[in-house]
Amino acid sequence: MRNKLFYVVGILALLMTPAAVAQQGHPLVGVWSGDWGPSATERHPVVVEMTWHDTTLGGMINPGETDAAQIKVGTLNSTNWTVHLEGEGKDEKGGPLKTVIDGTVENLGSAKRVLTGTWMRGTVKGTFKITRE
Repeated sequence: MRNKLFYVVGILALLMTPAAVAQQGHPLVGVWSGDWGPSATERHPVVVEMTWHDTTLGGMINPGETDAAQIKVGTLNSTNWTVHLEGEGKDEKGGPLKTVIDGTVENLGSAKRVLTGTWMRGTVKGTFKITRE
């Protein structure tokens, strides 16, 4: 009886191991927060939520304003870990306002990965740094 219990516990442990490893998921999936801006003194808070479905990178870009932009274009180059995101929100008058993000993933092996690069919101260009929470 004791051997049978040991055998069952061993099989359950093996079955649960892939689930524990899989919880980390895709390297970009999750909530990323930080700031962006046109200069070192003019910064805006930002939250980017990224999702991954099969081969599609999606999610939302919330640039700290009153609107959020759904990611319409999202690509990842896994050779050099560069990311390109495009989203469209609305400006103060309700017109379209495009956001384009180009960055590189740093600290890939860490749960607190960092994404840095350039950011363009409408005609305002700047840099950004966001960290996965």
